Amino acid sequence: MFETLFYGLSFTGVCYYIFTKRLFDFLSLSFFSSLVYFIPGFSGLIINPYDTDETTAIYPPCYWVYDLVLGINLFTVLINDSFLQDKSISIKGEFKPSLALGALMMGVLGLAGSLIQFPDLYLNRAEVSKGELQEILSNRADRWSVLWAMGASLLAMIAFKAGYRFYQILAVVLLGLDLFWGGNRSSSAFVVLALLVLATQHEPKRLVSYLSHWKNLGKTLLLASLGCIFFISKLILPLLQANRMDLFEEIYPSWQDVLFHAFVVSEPAAIQANLSETLRKGIEVDWYHPVDIVGQLIIGGDWLGMQSNSHYLSQKDLFPQLEYGLAYNIWGDIWASGGWIALIAFIFFYHIVLVLGNLLIKRSTGYSLVIIALFFSIWAFYIHRNNLLFQLYLQKRVLIFAIVPWLFSLINIRWNSSHAKSS
Repeated sequence: MFETLFYGLSFTGVCYYIFTKRLFDFLSLSFFSSLVYFIPGFSGLIINPYDTDETTAIYPPCYWVYDLVLGINLFTVLINDSFLQDKSISIKGEFKPSLALGALMMGVLGLAGSLIQFPDLYLNRAEVSKGELQEILSNRADRWSVLWAMGASLLAMIAFKAGYRFYQILAVVLLGLDLFWGGNRSSSAFVVLALLVLATQHEPKRLVSYLSHWKNLGKTLLLASLGCIFFISKLILPLLQANRMDLFEEIYPSWQDVLFHAFVVSEPAAIQANLSETLRKGIEVDWYHPVDIVGQLIIGGDWLGMQSNSHYLSQKDLFPQLEYGLAYNIWGDIWASGGWIALIAFIFFYHIVLVLGNLLIKRSTGYSLVIIALFFSIWAFYIHRNNLLFQLYLQKRVLIFAIVPWLFSLINIRWNSSHAKSS
């Protein structure tokens, strides 16, 4: 029954979003990202984390979770389209080249810091053991790599929205290095999704008409290609970084193997394995301590010791013998913390935040607009693979680092003004 409802909600949702006259907004992005991360629901298969070449049947109650997420999404979009179409919240801003310059300096500083502090990680990664690599990426190099990624992301958002051609080239270079050298797919994905939302904001027509029009055929093909690259890059990046692309044909001898590992036993299959195991074991953990949440929202909260000893759902609870890391599943995380009632309440909260994003993006302008697009795109799309604390960290990261180009621009304007007066 719940499996059939999942198929019905998926089909109904796709038809509504594509064939009705509505924009591609944060609710749309949320729905289609749900379908991406719920891919195992269509095949009924998830991976066995102890043997990633082996698949196993998904635990049936997972479909209850999928139905709740998709059903509440469609309920929210109906309310939004019926009552909030003419409503908006405006935050004014403007574009200046100094904003792009500030973001560029931040990205270059992060890149330089990463290279100086950990040259072997980027210049001779083949000689770095897996244990050392994990330690560096998860602990010591984190702040430099974050500075690099956020600088590149903000530069790309500013440059492409404001039309700064020179900065567009530099943004692509920085993001490309972050993707292929740093092994970080997330930043590029965030930027593409945020720019996609912005690109369709002034196209009040059916999405199917927009995507099928011959003038937009290139955009459609590019978007489809980027979607495929997003999954296939997970297979290529580790070999590329280790300079061992010669092993690709040995690991994936045919395109069937590539497609199987990229889509059937891909990241969504691992994420849903977490949910399946959480529900199957009926794991219960402590509810999120308020100090943990506050600590994620306060700048430097982790340095101030704002942590608790609460028991959170961890990989050891699910797969105690697993030696590598899996992405989290926020729906299983919330369910383990408070059961079905907490899960339903959080899903409603998740979609309410998306509605707020839609209200903000309609009439906001300039630098404020690109920050809104990036912030809510991350909330809409990436939440499926995180726990709540890390998701809040990502959201806070956008707001904190967005201040840097703004301060640089403000200082630059005042410096130029005072210099002009003195002249």
